[in-house]
Amino acid sequence: MAVDGGKWWPCPAGPPPLVGAAVSVPTARWCAEWADGLITVNAPIEHLKEMIGAYADAGGSGRLCLQVHLSWATDEATALQIAHDQWRSNVYGPPVSWDLELTEHFDEVSKNVTVQQVTEVVNVSADLGRHAAWLRAYAELGFDEIYLHHVGQQLDEFVDAFGEHVLPQLEGTTQWT
Repeated sequence: MAVDGGKWWPCPAGPPPLVGAAVSVPTARWCAEWADGLITVNAPIEHLKEMIGAYADAGGSGRLCLQVHLSWATDEATALQIAHDQWRSNVYGPPVSWDLELTEHFDEVSKNVTVQQVTEVVNVSADLGRHAAWLRAYAELGFDEIYLHHVGQQLDEFVDAFGEHVLPQLEGTTQWT
């Protein structure tokens, strides 16, 4: 039997790495038992230190990865507005964040969320130097890879600004995506 336009993809030499996702210290510890690495999201520095420590103390030795939620615009008011508009339904931890089924549910629970609450889970600033400092602090904790997640919908200006002004300040600290 012939296949027109087919391509043969060989199997990798070994199994792909499994990266465990954790947002709590107990889960980070558990991931060390089976995962080839750990991924989490930005949180207060002390909490991240505890998670990294728990993972390492339990025998975890794989890559440490971090997704950073951030909001940037050329002025502070717009950066705050973007974060509040796009991320206010994400300030709740489990079980609320896991049990909502419809967009209407997210809208309902987040209708009274303040800008201050959002800034506790999203790094918000118009100051590119401030963003670089936050990211440097995360890298200094030992994260091997850091994934930038701009919570806004307009990404061109963000990518240009961070590519030109932020990432060059962080060169050599970790892998940035």
